[in-house]
Amino acid sequence: MINLKEWEDSVKKKIRYMANNVWDGLSATSIEEFMGNFNENEKVIGWVLLDMLIYYSSEQEESIICNLMRLMKRDIWIRNKMAQKGLSSVTINSELHDIYKKMCFVPVDESDPSASSFGLTSQFKKTREVPSAITYIDIQDLPLMIAMNYKYFVFYDDLIGTGTQFDEFWEKGIFGKSKKIRLRDLAKENPDIIFYYLAYGGCQEGIDKLKEKNPNLVVIVSEHFGENIDLFDETNEYWELNPDKKDIVLDYVRKKECELGYKSKFSKNLPVLFQHGRASNTALSLYWYKKENKWKELYKR
Repeated sequence: MINLKEWEDSVKKKIRYMANNVWDGLSATSIEEFMGNFNENEKVIGWVLLDMLIYYSSEQEESIICNLMRLMKRDIWIRNKMAQKGLSSVTINSELHDIYKKMCFVPVDESDPSASSFGLTSQFKKTREVPSAITYIDIQDLPLMIAMNYKYFVFYDDLIGTGTQFDEFWEKGIFGKSKKIRLRDLAKENPDIIFYYLAYGGCQEGIDKLKEKNPNLVVIVSEHFGENIDLFDETNEYWELNPDKKDIVLDYVRKKECELGYKSKFSKNLPVLFQHGRASNTALSLYWYKKENKWKELYKR
Protein backbone atom coordinates (compact mmCIF):
# COMPACT_ATOMS: atom_id res chain seq x y z
CA MET A 1 0.00 0.00 0.00
CA ILE A 2 1.24 3.49 -0.82
CA ASN A 3 2.45 5.34 2.28
CA LEU A 4 1.08 8.71 3.36
CA LYS A 5 4.11 10.70 2.16
CA GLU A 6 3.95 9.13 -1.31
CA TRP A 7 0.20 9.72 -1.44
CA GLU A 8 0.54 13.39 -0.43
CA ASP A 9 3.26 13.92 -3.04
CA SER A 10 1.09 12.40 -5.78
CA VAL A 11 -1.91 14.55 -4.77
CA LYS A 12 0.24 17.71 -4.63
CA LYS A 13 1.49 16.96 -8.14
CA LYS A 14 -2.08 16.48 -9.39
CA ILE A 15 -3.33 19.66 -7.68
CA ARG A 16 -0.42 21.68 -9.06
CA TYR A 17 -1.19 20.46 -12.58
CA MET A 18 -4.94 21.13 -12.21
CA ALA A 19 -4.35 24.66 -10.87
CA ASN A 20 -2.01 25.50 -13.74
CA ASN A 21 -3.86 23.86 -16.62
CA VAL A 22 -7.50 23.02 -15.78
CA TRP A 23 -8.95 24.96 -12.85
CA ASP A 24 -9.28 28.38 -14.43
CA GLY A 25 -10.16 30.64 -11.49
CA LEU A 26 -8.41 28.71 -8.72
CA SER A 27 -4.88 29.96 -8.11
CA ALA A 28 -2.01 28.21 -6.39
CA THR A 29 -2.14 30.97 -3.76
CA SER A 30 -5.79 30.27 -2.89
CA ILE A 31 -4.98 26.56 -2.61
CA GLU A 32 -2.08 27.27 -0.25
CA GLU A 33 -4.29 29.51 1.89
CA PHE A 34 -6.98 26.84 1.99
CA MET A 35 -4.44 24.25 3.15
CA GLY A 36 -3.44 26.68 5.90
CA ASN A 37 -6.76 25.87 7.61
CA PHE A 38 -5.37 22.49 8.60
CA ASN A 39 -2.61 21.81 11.14
CA GLU A 40 0.07 19.19 10.49
CA ASN A 41 -2.11 16.37 11.82
CA GLU A 42 -5.02 17.46 9.62
CA LYS A 43 -3.22 18.02 6.30
CA VAL A 44 -4.54 14.74 4.92
CA ILE A 45 -8.09 16.13 5.26
CA GLY A 46 -7.31 19.17 3.15
CA TRP A 47 -5.55 17.08 0.51
CA VAL A 48 -8.51 14.67 0.32
CA LEU A 49 -10.95 17.59 -0.21
CA LEU A 50 -8.75 18.95 -2.99
CA ASP A 51 -8.22 15.50 -4.50
CA MET A 52 -12.00 14.97 -4.69
CA LEU A 53 -12.74 18.41 -6.12
CA ILE A 54 -14.54 18.68 -9.46
CA TYR A 55 -14.14 22.24 -10.72
CA TYR A 56 -15.84 23.53 -13.86
CA SER A 57 -14.09 26.39 -15.63
CA SER A 58 -15.93 29.03 -17.66
CA GLU A 59 -15.25 27.06 -20.87
CA GLN A 60 -16.60 23.89 -19.30
CA GLU A 61 -19.71 25.74 -18.13
CA GLU A 62 -20.23 26.94 -21.69
CA SER A 63 -20.08 23.33 -22.90
CA ILE A 64 -22.68 22.35 -20.28
CA ILE A 65 -25.01 25.16 -21.40
CA CYS A 66 -24.58 24.11 -25.04
CA ASN A 67 -25.61 20.59 -24.05
CA LEU A 68 -28.64 21.89 -22.12
CA MET A 69 -29.74 23.91 -25.14
CA ARG A 70 -29.30 20.88 -27.41
CA LEU A 71 -31.45 18.74 -25.07
CA MET A 72 -34.11 21.43 -24.83
CA LYS A 73 -34.14 21.90 -28.60
CA ARG A 74 -34.61 18.14 -28.96
CA ASP A 75 -37.60 18.28 -26.60
CA ILE A 76 -39.11 21.18 -28.58
CA TRP A 77 -38.49 19.26 -31.80
CA ILE A 78 -40.35 16.20 -30.48
CA ARG A 79 -43.08 18.22 -28.76
CA ASN A 80 -43.88 20.12 -31.97
CA LYS A 81 -43.57 16.97 -34.15
CA MET A 82 -41.19 18.77 -36.48
CA ALA A 83 -39.66 15.56 -37.81
CA GLN A 84 -43.11 14.26 -38.80
CA LYS A 85 -43.97 17.36 -40.79
CA GLY A 86 -41.29 16.76 -43.40
CA LEU A 87 -40.02 20.33 -43.07
CA SER A 88 -36.79 21.59 -44.59
CA SER A 89 -33.94 22.62 -42.29
CA VAL A 90 -34.55 26.26 -43.22
CA THR A 91 -38.23 26.04 -42.23
CA ILE A 92 -37.37 24.20 -39.00
CA ASN A 93 -34.83 26.87 -38.01
CA SER A 94 -37.42 29.55 -38.80
CA GLU A 95 -40.02 27.83 -36.60
CA LEU A 96 -37.47 27.44 -33.79
CA HIS A 97 -36.63 31.13 -34.05
CA ASP A 98 -40.33 31.99 -33.67
CA ILE A 99 -40.50 29.78 -30.57
CA TYR A 100 -37.42 31.44 -29.06
CA LYS A 101 -39.07 34.84 -29.56
CA LYS A 102 -41.85 33.62 -27.23
CA MET A 103 -39.46 32.16 -24.66
CA CYS A 104 -38.37 33.68 -21.32
CA PHE A 105 -35.41 32.60 -19.19
CA VAL A 106 -35.95 32.99 -15.43
CA PRO A 107 -33.22 32.43 -12.80
CA VAL A 108 -34.12 30.33 -9.79
CA ASP A 109 -33.97 32.68 -6.80
CA GLU A 110 -31.66 31.84 -3.94
CA SER A 111 -31.47 33.05 -0.37
CA ASP A 112 -28.48 34.69 1.22
CA PRO A 113 -25.55 34.47 1.34
CA SER A 114 -24.97 33.41 -2.21
CA ALA A 115 -27.34 34.59 -4.92
CA SER A 116 -25.75 33.40 -8.15
CA SER A 117 -28.31 34.50 -10.70
CA PHE A 118 -26.19 37.38 -12.05
CA GLY A 119 -23.13 35.23 -12.78
CA LEU A 120 -25.24 32.37 -14.11
CA THR A 121 -27.27 34.68 -16.35
CA SER A 122 -24.08 36.23 -17.72
CA GLN A 123 -22.78 32.76 -18.52
CA PHE A 124 -25.96 31.90 -20.45
CA LYS A 125 -25.96 35.21 -22.34
CA LYS A 126 -22.39 34.86 -23.57
CA THR A 127 -22.78 31.24 -24.68
CA ARG A 128 -23.03 31.09 -28.47
CA GLU A 129 -25.66 28.31 -28.51
CA VAL A 130 -28.21 30.36 -26.57
CA PRO A 131 -30.38 32.24 -29.13
CA SER A 132 -30.31 36.02 -28.82
CA ALA A 133 -34.10 36.15 -29.38
CA ILE A 134 -34.69 34.76 -25.86
CA THR A 135 -35.90 37.26 -23.23
CA TYR A 136 -34.47 37.24 -19.69
CA ILE A 137 -36.88 38.26 -16.95
CA ASP A 138 -37.27 38.35 -13.18
CA ILE A 139 -39.76 35.93 -11.66
CA GLN A 140 -42.20 38.76 -10.77
CA ASP A 141 -42.59 39.57 -14.47
CA LEU A 142 -43.85 36.10 -15.34
CA PRO A 143 -47.63 36.87 -15.18
CA LEU A 144 -47.09 39.90 -17.43
CA MET A 145 -45.22 37.83 -20.02
CA ILE A 146 -47.99 35.20 -19.96
CA ALA A 147 -50.46 38.02 -20.66
CA MET A 148 -48.23 39.03 -23.58
CA ASN A 149 -48.66 35.52 -25.02
CA TYR A 150 -45.22 34.10 -24.19
CA LYS A 151 -45.48 30.31 -24.30
CA TYR A 152 -42.16 28.97 -22.97
CA PHE A 153 -40.60 29.71 -19.59
CA VAL A 154 -37.21 28.30 -18.73
CA PHE A 155 -36.00 28.30 -15.12
CA TYR A 156 -32.26 27.74 -14.74
CA ASP A 157 -29.87 26.91 -11.92
CA ASP A 158 -26.52 25.24 -11.40
CA LEU A 159 -27.11 22.18 -9.19
CA ILE A 160 -30.04 20.10 -7.99
CA GLY A 161 -29.31 18.55 -4.60
CA THR A 162 -32.29 17.14 -2.73
CA GLY A 163 -34.66 19.24 -4.86
CA THR A 164 -35.86 21.17 -1.81
CA GLN A 165 -34.57 24.50 -3.09
CA PHE A 166 -36.62 24.31 -6.28
CA ASP A 167 -39.66 23.07 -4.35
CA GLU A 168 -39.52 26.27 -2.29
CA PHE A 169 -39.11 28.33 -5.45
CA TRP A 170 -42.01 26.52 -7.17
CA GLU A 171 -44.24 27.28 -4.17
CA LYS A 172 -43.31 30.96 -4.30
CA GLY A 173 -46.16 33.44 -4.58
CA ILE A 174 -45.94 36.09 -7.30
CA PHE A 175 -48.43 38.82 -8.14
CA GLY A 176 -50.93 37.96 -10.83
CA LYS A 177 -53.77 40.14 -12.12
CA SER A 178 -55.26 40.88 -8.72
CA LYS A 179 -53.67 38.59 -6.16
CA LYS A 180 -50.65 36.49 -5.37
CA ILE A 181 -50.49 33.16 -7.14
CA ARG A 182 -48.05 30.29 -6.69
CA LEU A 183 -45.87 29.26 -9.60
CA ARG A 184 -47.16 25.70 -9.23
CA ASP A 185 -50.78 26.90 -9.58
CA LEU A 186 -49.86 29.20 -12.44
CA ALA A 187 -48.49 26.20 -14.34
CA LYS A 188 -51.69 24.19 -13.70
CA GLU A 189 -53.89 27.06 -14.87
CA ASN A 190 -51.95 27.45 -18.12
CA PRO A 191 -51.62 23.94 -19.63
CA ASP A 192 -50.72 25.41 -23.02
CA ILE A 193 -47.52 26.92 -21.59
CA ILE A 194 -44.36 24.84 -21.34
CA PHE A 195 -42.24 25.21 -18.21
CA TYR A 196 -38.65 23.97 -18.36
CA TYR A 197 -36.11 23.63 -15.57
CA LEU A 198 -32.50 23.55 -16.77
CA ALA A 199 -29.73 22.62 -14.35
CA TYR A 200 -26.01 22.17 -14.90
CA GLY A 201 -26.07 18.97 -12.86
CA GLY A 202 -27.64 17.25 -9.92
CA CYS A 203 -28.04 14.25 -7.65
CA GLN A 204 -30.07 11.61 -9.44
CA GLU A 205 -32.34 11.09 -6.44
CA GLY A 206 -33.24 14.79 -6.30
CA ILE A 207 -33.84 14.92 -10.06
CA ASP A 208 -36.16 11.91 -9.93
CA LYS A 209 -38.15 13.43 -7.05
CA LEU A 210 -38.63 16.70 -8.93
CA LYS A 211 -39.88 14.90 -12.03
CA GLU A 212 -42.26 12.79 -9.97
CA LYS A 213 -43.71 15.74 -8.01
CA ASN A 214 -43.99 18.08 -11.00
CA PRO A 215 -45.30 16.25 -14.07
CA ASN A 216 -45.99 19.58 -15.83
CA LEU A 217 -42.37 20.67 -15.42
CA VAL A 218 -39.80 19.51 -17.99
CA VAL A 219 -36.57 18.88 -16.06
CA ILE A 220 -33.39 18.84 -18.16
CA VAL A 221 -29.99 18.18 -16.56
CA SER A 222 -26.58 17.94 -18.20
CA GLU A 223 -24.40 16.28 -15.54
CA HIS A 224 -25.96 13.47 -13.49
CA PHE A 225 -24.28 12.65 -10.17
CA GLY A 226 -25.07 9.33 -8.51
CA GLU A 227 -24.48 8.28 -4.91
CA ASN A 228 -20.91 7.31 -5.71
CA ILE A 229 -19.98 11.01 -5.80
CA ASP A 230 -21.84 12.18 -2.69
CA LEU A 231 -18.99 13.01 -0.34
CA PHE A 232 -20.46 11.41 2.77
CA ASP A 233 -22.09 8.40 1.19
CA GLU A 234 -20.62 5.04 2.13
CA THR A 235 -20.52 4.03 -1.53
CA ASN A 236 -18.34 6.96 -2.66
CA GLU A 237 -15.78 5.45 -5.03
CA TYR A 238 -13.03 7.59 -3.53
CA TRP A 239 -13.13 5.62 -0.28
CA GLU A 240 -12.63 2.36 -2.16
CA LEU A 241 -9.30 3.72 -3.35
CA ASN A 242 -8.41 5.40 -0.04
CA PRO A 243 -10.03 3.37 2.77
CA ASP A 244 -7.39 4.40 5.31
CA LYS A 245 -8.40 8.07 5.02
CA LYS A 246 -12.17 7.65 5.24
CA ASP A 247 -12.73 7.74 9.00
CA ILE A 248 -10.40 10.64 9.77
CA VAL A 249 -11.89 12.81 7.02
CA LEU A 250 -15.53 12.02 7.79
CA ASP A 251 -15.06 12.51 11.54
CA TYR A 252 -13.43 15.90 10.97
CA VAL A 253 -16.03 17.16 8.52
CA ARG A 254 -19.00 16.02 10.58
CA LYS A 255 -17.61 17.92 13.55
CA LYS A 256 -17.20 20.92 11.27
CA GLU A 257 -20.81 20.56 10.16
CA CYS A 258 -21.97 21.28 13.72
CA GLU A 259 -19.71 24.34 13.85
CA LEU A 260 -21.01 25.70 10.54
CA GLY A 261 -24.65 25.08 11.36
CA TYR A 262 -25.21 24.22 7.72
CA LYS A 263 -28.89 23.74 6.84
CA SER A 264 -28.56 21.16 4.06
CA LYS A 265 -27.90 17.51 4.73
CA PHE A 266 -24.20 16.96 4.24
CA SER A 267 -24.93 13.49 2.85
CA LYS A 268 -26.05 15.18 -0.36
CA ASN A 269 -23.14 17.62 -0.66
CA LEU A 270 -21.03 17.26 -3.80
CA PRO A 271 -17.35 18.15 -4.20
CA VAL A 272 -18.33 20.44 -7.09
CA LEU A 273 -17.55 24.12 -7.76
CA PHE A 274 -18.32 26.35 -10.75
CA GLN A 275 -16.54 29.33 -12.24
CA HIS A 276 -19.59 31.59 -12.65
CA GLY A 277 -19.07 33.73 -9.61
CA ARG A 278 -19.50 31.71 -6.45
CA ALA A 279 -19.68 28.28 -4.88
CA SER A 280 -22.88 26.31 -5.17
CA ASN A 281 -25.03 25.73 -2.10
CA THR A 282 -24.89 22.06 -2.99
CA ALA A 283 -21.08 22.02 -2.95
CA LEU A 284 -19.33 20.94 0.21
CA SER A 285 -19.39 23.95 2.53
CA LEU A 286 -15.76 23.53 3.60
CA TYR A 287 -14.59 24.62 0.15
CA TRP A 288 -16.17 28.05 0.50
CA TYR A 289 -17.29 28.65 4.08
CA LYS A 290 -15.81 31.70 5.79
CA LYS A 291 -16.68 32.50 9.37
CA GLU A 292 -15.22 35.49 11.23
CA ASN A 293 -12.10 35.32 9.02
CA LYS A 294 -11.02 32.12 10.76
CA TRP A 295 -11.46 29.99 7.67
CA LYS A 296 -9.71 30.75 4.38
CA GLU A 297 -12.19 29.70 1.72
CA LEU A 298 -10.95 27.96 -1.41
CA TYR A 299 -13.53 29.81 -3.49
CA LYS A 300 -15.10 33.14 -2.51
CA ARG A 301 -18.87 33.38 -2.49
